[in-house]
Amino acid sequence: MKILELNQESFSLKNIVIKFEELSNDELTGLQKKLYRIGSLAKLSENSLLAVLTIDELAKLLNHLENIEVKNELELIYKRHQIIWSGKNFNFDLTRKSIVYSIVNVTPDSFYDGNPDNLNISHILKRVESDLENGASVLELGGKSSRPGYADISPEEEWSRLKEPIAQIRKYFPKAVLAVDTDEAYVMGRVLEAGVDIINDIDGFDTADKLKVIEKYQPAVVAMNNGRAGFKYADNVYEELPLFFKDKKIELTQLGMNPEKISIDPGVGFFNGDSGSDSLQRVKTTELLSRLGLPVMIAISRKSFMGRLFNAQGEERLFSSLMLEGQMVADGGRILRVHDVKETKRLLDAIEIYKEF
Repeated sequence: MKILELNQESFSLKNIVIKFEELSNDELTGLQKKLYRIGSLAKLSENSLLAVLTIDELAKLLNHLENIEVKNELELIYKRHQIIWSGKNFNFDLTRKSIVYSIVNVTPDSFYDGNPDNLNISHILKRVESDLENGASVLELGGKSSRPGYADISPEEEWSRLKEPIAQIRKYFPKAVLAVDTDEAYVMGRVLEAGVDIINDIDGFDTADKLKVIEKYQPAVVAMNNGRAGFKYADNVYEELPLFFKDKKIELTQLGMNPEKISIDPGVGFFNGDSGSDSLQRVKTTELLSRLGLPVMIAISRKSFMGRLFNAQGEERLFSSLMLEGQMVADGGRILRVHDVKETKRLLDAIEIYKEF
């Protein structure tokens, strides 16, 4: 048996193309039996097969193989597509499983839960404790809103909102993986000094000052393209985003960053148009972006475009959030940035059960 992986110029979690050649009759029959549930399986000739596998289907095939040489060749293909996200205090293998990344607003004007209590330490700590108990792998603090039409605040005020919550979370939950959502270089430096693991920038680390901070501290990062700066590479998101993030990956690795520290976010929900179509197109770039071999963040939780597209308001947006998140996981999304931790963890657990059969 000869095994060839096609499309090796990119990665994939959904479409791994493998050609099996020079098969004996027994090998052909055996493979067809093991892969009979695969929709994208074609017999090319009397001794060759073409299979398009998801990463989970490839893992299952590996578990059912007895030929050591064949198994070793397929394991090399599997390892090429592995998705790892790591930082100083964490290492997530996201190849087959997604994680819950909790949004903890430290601002009174969030679109989701704007409330003066969000600035109260006891309120924040209760939220953190609940999210960790309900399955959050990462906690993200945000010191200012970035919703459309948000009111900006100074970097100093943003840092003043974050300083005490970071210290208290580190005190009471020392093993928690902590992220901060900020687009300010000054805030990035201060929170990293305070022990934060991950920086999430809605503007994709677009200034020299931000890049200097990243180069100095080498944190794990989430880089977003939110569309607010307009298109640079193409006139549609399906071409624009892969090219943008390809260049962003190069830019960040040239700072000495390990690619395993970089995750990317297609920037759903920042478009101000009436229809919300831009947001849904960004949702549907997930598989394209996963081909870069970086973890793709799913950050659509309760966003307003669902109201315009699906007529889903308030609590109704939870259903549409979970529906789209499930599709994005199937397309290769691996980091679910959410408000509803318990419900999202149940979604991911259900997906794992479904994949076992």
